[in-house]
Amino acid sequence: MTGLTGRTIVVGGLLALFIGAAFPILDRAIGEQRESARMATQSRRSLTAASTVERLVLDLETGERGFLISHDPRFLRPWTADRAAIPDAVRQLDTLGAVPAQRRRAQQIGAAVESYVRDYSVPLVDAARRGRPSARGAAALNEGSRRVDAIRAEFDRFIAAERGIFDARSAHADADARRAVAVASAGLAGSVLLIILSGAYLTRAIVLPVRRAAAMAGRLAGGDLRTRMAETGPAEIGALERSFNTMARALETNRDELRRLADQQAALRRVATLVARGVAPAEVFEAVADEVRRLFGTDHAAVSRFEPDGTSVMVAAVEEAVVIPVGSRWEPDEASPMTPVFRTRRAARVEDAGHGPAATPVADVMRRLGIRSSVASPIIVEGSLWGTIVVGDSKGQLPPDTEQRMQSFAELVGTAIANAESRAELAASRARVVATADETRRRIERDLHDGAQQHLVQTVIALKLARRALGDAAGPAVTLVEEALESGELAARELRDLAHGILPASLSIGGLRAGVEALVSRVRLPVSVDITAERLPAALEATAYFIVAEALTNTVKHAGARHARISAVIDGHTLRVEIRDDGAGGASFDGSTGMLGLRDRAAAINGELHIDSPPGEGTVVVATLPIPPE
Repeated sequence: MTGLTGRTIVVGGLLALFIGAAFPILDRAIGEQRESARMATQSRRSLTAASTVERLVLDLETGERGFLISHDPRFLRPWTADRAAIPDAVRQLDTLGAVPAQRRRAQQIGAAVESYVRDYSVPLVDAARRGRPSARGAAALNEGSRRVDAIRAEFDRFIAAERGIFDARSAHADADARRAVAVASAGLAGSVLLIILSGAYLTRAIVLPVRRAAAMAGRLAGGDLRTRMAETGPAEIGALERSFNTMARALETNRDELRRLADQQAALRRVATLVARGVAPAEVFEAVADEVRRLFGTDHAAVSRFEPDGTSVMVAAVEEAVVIPVGSRWEPDEASPMTPVFRTRRAARVEDAGHGPAATPVADVMRRLGIRSSVASPIIVEGSLWGTIVVGDSKGQLPPDTEQRMQSFAELVGTAIANAESRAELAASRARVVATADETRRRIERDLHDGAQQHLVQTVIALKLARRALGDAAGPAVTLVEEALESGELAARELRDLAHGILPASLSIGGLRAGVEALVSRVRLPVSVDITAERLPAALEATAYFIVAEALTNTVKHAGARHARISAVIDGHTLRVEIRDDGAGGASFDGSTGMLGLRDRAAAINGELHIDSPPGEGTVVVATLPIPPE
């Protein structure tokens, strides 16, 4: 078995083997100490039992002697108690003999004691009770002393032998105890040492590398993806260290890739915002060149437009030093990546074009710029090749995915160009519609003024002459002439109002101020007027006039205002028209088709129309209309 697992098992096995070998030795030593202690305890109990029997015999002899000498029966009470206790004490002494010799001595002592009680003491006391003189003689007392002395001698020998055995067993027990303590101490010390050594090994082999790995994981979690750890650990720990380093490298690569992707998305978002806002294509071109240069970290970026003959015109360029001016034209050149793009409509790359022997204009420029690698991506507008985005770098070869990443910018440029062309076409179409409508208005107004209106005026004059010729006459003819005259004058007024609504002559002749003043003179509402006296293009004056007319009409009809104010001032290249009233407010584009038409009319000349009309706070209509160059 190899690896960290095998090493751990070996260390654990050695520790278990050592402890397993130490414990039987310790257990044996403890068992021997226990046996020695048990034997010593048994010897001590034998001594105690021998002393008890000896004391009983002596007390028995003392009681009988006192009775024999004094004839006092009170001495027989302890004698009786001792005689009754002696058999049990003798049996206990017989059972406690630790060695055969001591058991034999105990048996002899027991036999001698029983013989003394049975053969001497009891008969002598009985004889003394019956009053026999022999029982109280000196011979009988001396016999008792002799027997007791013999028993005491046996006790002395037994006790001396038992004390020797006890002392030997106690010494052996102490030696066993010391040996057990030594074995236990040695086993404990060895176990502790082995545990320390195994712990030190496991700490060096596992704990420290794992701690380093945990510290590295903390740094990785904190964003330090450049951190690495030494791959010095054994087996699985080494694999763990290598895995951590691999993970760190992968995270660093992914972070860089995500950062690059985020930068690219941010750049695309900024360009897309410009495209959505509808800014001029030139501004979009410059922004794209700048974003591409910063995104790829290159020295040069440009946007070019193709001409039908294959030449390209630089429409935007961003570089360290201005070498290629905007508007410069370049002929097809193999040193330029734009040439293969024109032929194939696909992205192209040129390496080291400025460091070869070729002496072409493009190669010369690349040599001066120090460009070693350049990539061009096609710009397609509504299915047709419009131009290219080009990047060039002097630090080395551009990344392999440069063409793919530039494609998104090329698509945005194509969208911006298509949107600009669509907006230009729409604005031109709106302008043509407005111009046509204004011209139609002028023609109708002129035709009415020069035709029908003149005929009606002549008819009214003829009827007035006819009525004057009739004098004071009366009758149906006079009535008919008067009715015809009244109808003719009414028709002339209505025709004049109609012509004025189509396009007032005061506007065409006197300009915006005259037209607005004529308009205000016909409304029954106090109106303040601040209109520039400067003449403006006819289309601009007509648009401003109709915005004022529609707003003023809404004020009179719907707002219930007490006062209104009209201003039209020139601010740079813009005419700002404002109509303000103190009416009920609540006006909006949703509720007025006339205002919607005016907003469309303002948009037709690239202007804007805004309404601010909170309920109860009046209405403000503001139009900002660009003044076209003369």
